Amino acid sequence: MRGPVSSWGLRVSRPTLAWLAIAASLPLLVLCASRLSSGFDYWPAVAIERHVPYGTSFIFAYPLPIYLPFAPLGLLPGSLPQLVAPIVCFAFLASGLWLWGARRGWVIGAALLSPVGVGVLVNSNFNSAVSLFGLGLATWAKRAGHHPLVGLGVALSLWRPTNCLPALVVLLLSGWRWRDLVHVVVAAALFIVPLTALAFVVQPDWLSVYLQVLPVYRGWAGLGPHLLNSGGPIAYAAAQLAVAGAGVWVLRRRPVEDAAALSLALSVLLATTAGAYSGALALPALVRAASDERYTALPALASLVGWGQVAVLLAIGFPVGVVSYWFVVQAYPLLGKAPPELESRHVQASGEWARNVVVPSRR
Repeated sequence: MRGPVSSWGLRVSRPTLAWLAIAASLPLLVLCASRLSSGFDYWPAVAIERHVPYGTSFIFAYPLPIYLPFAPLGLLPGSLPQLVAPIVCFAFLASGLWLWGARRGWVIGAALLSPVGVGVLVNSNFNSAVSLFGLGLATWAKRAGHHPLVGLGVALSLWRPTNCLPALVVLLLSGWRWRDLVHVVVAAALFIVPLTALAFVVQPDWLSVYLQVLPVYRGWAGLGPHLLNSGGPIAYAAAQLAVAGAGVWVLRRRPVEDAAALSLALSVLLATTAGAYSGALALPALVRAASDERYTALPALASLVGWGQVAVLLAIGFPVGVVSYWFVVQAYPLLGKAPPELESRHVQASGEWARNVVVPSRR
């Protein structure tokens, strides 16, 4: 049902309202997009292919194996990597949102044109795009029963481990047979282990270098680094478990995709807010919320307000990454009960939730 909504005495359909919000946000997008961030996030992968030692810059924010699949960009001459990298990010981000359920033009369009979506592209932030795609692949494949693809998705989600680990806990507790779980683990290992081995071939001391670079990020902006500095690793781990717990609670009321998306969105609070792209991992929650006809215009309206916030933040010189928290708040519809049209896809209700644990195969 796409019932109309009233605004200033006019009655428009929710899709029309969404398209109007997208159109209204375009001038702000044109005004602000080029100032969202530096656009250098593709550089570490390129630098490795060009024989720059891993760890020579704080921009090497992740373990070396994560950069290796994109290192061939360094073979491109001149500024071509700067042109190709956003295209790669767009491919992962758009297909990832599709896997999360963004089938309608106004939903996927609003997500891609949001400040956090555009932030991924102007930064060429491979890690956010790949992890969003990976976890989307894992949840879609779990529903479809393609367990090796779940393993591949889990491996790709580790491109942003801080964000995706709570959601992976939710996925783990969504109900498995031992044999299927073994398939997942083997498929993930077949992707991760060769990359890790190759990383030691490329630079044998990369792990010790990474451990030396890692403390730098405790001083970055965001609630997560502040929590880590003030409470230490134990408090930070407890926060991660709380985020996973919120997803598990939703798992008793809604499909696994919704529960994982909520945990992914809440994890934005535990990461750094280096740029607008930091909030991109909240987009699956908006996409999932939009599957309910009552919230089908939510991604577009959230994007419009988000662009207004970005314009103000840029005008006053405040870190634009805090817009990420606005998109986290927009995950609120997933806290409610699933709409009637999704009832057939529900995970078992709380009284039957004990079935959603790893059980031995009876085949």
